[in-house]
Parts: sequence; structure tokens; C-alpha cells
Amino acid sequence: MNLLSLAFGNIYRRPARAGLTVSAISLGIAAVVALTGIAWGFEASWQKANDARGTDLIVTRIASENAMPSPFRAERVQEALKGYPHVQQVVGLLSEMLSVGEGSPPVFVFGWAYGSYLWDHLKLVDGRWASADTEPVVVIGSLAAELLHKSVGDRLEIEGQQFSVAGVFESPAAIENGAVVMSLTLAQQILDKPGKVNILNVKVDESATPADLAQFKSQVRATLPGFVAITSGELVGKNTVVRISKAMSHATILIAGLVGALVVFNTMLMSINERTREIGILLTVGWQRRTVMQLVFYESVILTLAGGLIGILVGIAITGILEHMEVMRGKIDAVFSPSFLVAVVGLSVLLGIAGGLFPALKAARLRPAQALWHE
Repeated sequence: MNLLSLAFGNIYRRPARAGLTVSAISLGIAAVVALTGIAWGFEASWQKANDARGTDLIVTRIASENAMPSPFRAERVQEALKGYPHVQQVVGLLSEMLSVGEGSPPVFVFGWAYGSYLWDHLKLVDGRWASADTEPVVVIGSLAAELLHKSVGDRLEIEGQQFSVAGVFESPAAIENGAVVMSLTLAQQILDKPGKVNILNVKVDESATPADLAQFKSQVRATLPGFVAITSGELVGKNTVVRISKAMSHATILIAGLVGALVVFNTMLMSINERTREIGILLTVGWQRRTVMQLVFYESVILTLAGGLIGILVGIAITGILEHMEVMRGKIDAVFSPSFLVAVVGLSVLLGIAGGLFPALKAARLRPAQALWHE
């Protein structure tokens, strides 16, 4: 019998304790996986939405770190940006999360400049686009159509105003698939924010180089006080919701790590106390102290590794349930990268090592004569 099989045998002899330990660890790991996957997914969803629109740079207020940047009057800034080198289009975007009809979950409502490039990445699957800037119609994402139980020709009430659903579209970004899109003019009217936008999307020509984009950013800082030009990734990174989500996931990792290590510590210490006589016999028959330590480490790592693997599966399942809840659909799209999952497995192993360190040292320091007399 080798050391690994002996470790499995010792765990198998105490199924209740082993099961409780694995359950506690798996719950902590599941929380880490779910929260981190949601935080990264929320960030990736907004990043994908911005990238899908073909925006090269975003101009907004310097202090805008809310879920959506604070609205500002766009005319003066927009006209100034149009005169910058390499600029093809500067178009405004106004967004808000609103309830659309009584009893319906809140959805993102986007107002995009009519006829601008922001619409180009959308694929119309039913109906038509608006025929004019002020036509009182909206188009909705395929997921929003399902959530709101609406189809082409139905009516939507937004902020007390009635709109007809002109079309249903699909987008590469999950957030847009769960959204309602209208012209910027209509959005400014219903939100009572005439002439205001959250951000200005800047599209540059193909000849623009990274150095040109850096020069554009510098020019904005120099000529437009209070405003900043950033990439979509930088905008998402400044988002308060994203930052809070990441902070919560980091705190969960820390708490889960401490609790997991303490659970393993307690389990292995109790196991050593119960097996003092057994360990004394092993030392008497010639086992080396480092071999005893290895045995304890094997047992603790097996427990945490099992908890980690189960926790990963549970965390992914929990996230999947959250993604399909009506109130959350179209707002989160969790991301579980292979490197993250490998890191979680590594965290599980570290918990086993940390929790088993003291019990392993205690077992190795037992004196055979005293251990044999232990009751």
C-alpha cells in the first residue's frame, strides 16, 4: 500500500467528517467562482458591447465613474472633436436602465444617434428600422423581446410614453440583446435631457496609428477641460459597478481562503488527536517523521482538492441559474477562463497545505513511547 492510497483510506474511514469538510470548502470555492465569474463577465459584456459598435475612443467627463457616465451637453464638445485629425464620426449615446411597462423587469434603454455607425453591427431579424429620427418607434434585442413578451407591432410604455416595436435585432453583445434601442433624439425627450449624452463615441479613419490616438487623448485634455478621451476598456475599468464587483470577489477569495484553511486545520488536528496511537506505531516500526508529515499533507490536500473541484461545478451552476433569472437576464454574462479555473484549483491545494501544516508538524513531533500510551 503506497502513501496516497493510505491517505484515501484514512479519509474513507471518517466519511461524515470528510463530507462536512469538503462541503464547507466547496461552498466557499463556489462563492469565489460565482462572484468572480459575474464580475469578469459584467466587465467583458460592456467591453464587448463597446467593441462591437466599432468605437475607437470614448469622450466623457473626467469624474464619470458611475454605471453609466453622467450626462453632459454634447454640442460644443462634439463640434470641437469633429475638427481633430483622423476623425470620421463623433456620435452621442444616452443610456439608462428603465422599467418598460408595468410588471416587466428593468432593461437598458439606449439612445443612439440616428443613421450613425453605432447601428451597423446590429442584425435585424424581424420588422424594420425607424424611418426617421423622430418616429416614435423602438427596436428591441431578441432577448428583450423574450423577457418583455413583445414582438413587432406591439406597444411599449417607457417613462409614460407609448412606442411601437418596429423591429427585433440580434447583437454580438449580450447586454444589447437584452436592451431597447431608440434614436438619441427620442431618448433625450423621454429622459428630459435635451442635448445631453452619457458619452461621445469617436470613430477614426483606418490610417490612424496608436500614436495618433495618444495624440488625440492629449489634445482632449489640453483643449477640453473637464473631459477625457479613453478606450472602451478604460471606460469599463472605471465603472463603479465593475470595481465594486471586483472588490467583492477579492474579499470573497480572502474570506473563503481563511475559512477553508481553518476548516482543514480543525479537521486534520482532530484526526491527528484521534490517531495518536496509530502514528506512534508507524514511528515505532520505522516510519520517518517526514513520511508522517507527507501522509497528513496528502489527506488535507485531497479534502481541499475535492472541495475545490466540487465548488467549481457548483459555482458555475449557481451562475448559470442567476443568468437565467428573469431580473438578471441580459445584464450578466459570466466569464470562466481556463486560467482562472486552474488558479481556483491551485487555491484549493494551497488551502490544504496551509490548513495541514500545523497538524502535520504536530504528528511528526510525536514521541513514539508517549504516542503508544495515548488513549
